[in-house]
Amino acid sequence: MKKISLNDTLLEPIEFTKDTSKEKSVYDWLFRWREAVLSNGRGNFGDLIPSKKDFAKYLKVSTGTVQNAIRYLEDEGYFISKQCIGTMIKDPLKKDDELKMFSKKDKTLIEVKKYLILHKYDENEIIPSISELSSEIKTSTNTLRLALNELVQKKVLRKETHKKENVYIINSKIKLNEKEKSSIQEIKSKTLVKILKEKIKKYILENYKTGDKIPTNEELSKLFNVSIRTVNSSMKELNKDKFILSRRGSYGSIFLNTDIKEVKNEKSMFMSNPKSKREIKKSYKYKWENVLENITNYIIKNHEAGDKIPSMKEFASMLNVSVTTIKRAVKELSIAGSIYSQKGKYGGLFITEMPVKEDSYTWLAINPVYFEE
Repeated sequence: MKKISLNDTLLEPIEFTKDTSKEKSVYDWLFRWREAVLSNGRGNFGDLIPSKKDFAKYLKVSTGTVQNAIRYLEDEGYFISKQCIGTMIKDPLKKDDELKMFSKKDKTLIEVKKYLILHKYDENEIIPSISELSSEIKTSTNTLRLALNELVQKKVLRKETHKKENVYIINSKIKLNEKEKSSIQEIKSKTLVKILKEKIKKYILENYKTGDKIPTNEELSKLFNVSIRTVNSSMKELNKDKFILSRRGSYGSIFLNTDIKEVKNEKSMFMSNPKSKREIKKSYKYKWENVLENITNYIIKNHEAGDKIPSMKEFASMLNVSVTTIKRAVKELSIAGSIYSQKGKYGGLFITEMPVKEDSYTWLAINPVYFEE
């Protein structure tokens, strides 16, 4: 591999005209330069070409213009750039096995194609303006302009003057490779989830009160005639928004209604018709949460810091629950630093520091009576 010098160039600098853009003129010149270097034996495949800065100085254009022209030629397989090495002449008939880094412009170009396909733009139809499109696909106008110009170069789009403004028009059918097709399906799936999320939200607001248990995911799947997978994704989003709270098994999902300003980030389930604002309906908690509360109350009532407390088997018998449930509650106390376990003949569970009994409000979630009072 050698580096080709501009002194070896046989082509004269470009004479620019009004009929062709600078970028297109530089693109054509670089293509002819490459062919000349290869044909006269002054360069071979794999040789480094002069720097973009040197080309820009020789052609009396900006480095950015040269860079864009080289990128077009890279996309067509005539050059290849490698990090920390430079840009080399490439044989377009040979596949490049190395992963090519995508520029912002390359990614934007793909996003533009996906946007136009998803919104069903047909041939000869004007696409959105640069400012509107940049807002839609979340990219800068400069990067978008480069991507659109490349699509013009590839004859996917054409540029015309319409009502004294430059516009881009679909010139030919937009084609995607397999990877781009796959990403289109992902976008469609996300869009469906977003639509279903709003439908479920509207349905809940119209049919349920704060704290009510709502239909299961399977029931919602049948109600809206969509796959259970789409429902699961939508419910996951509603959980993130704290619009609902979902828990495993028979606990189900509860309508939180975060539109109420007093909503707290609570951990437990909610009740629809409590007898008083301080009452907690224990069936809305996981079993280990109720057990944790009972063990905490027992320790506070019967022991002091440093005391040995009953074993997990004894607690299981005392509270009539499984040892597994006791282990889950004990783990929480251990994480909080309230107790520790010690093995051996004189081992067991010991109190490090007295656990703090959580105020009932901490466990009380949204409940209509509480807010009415």
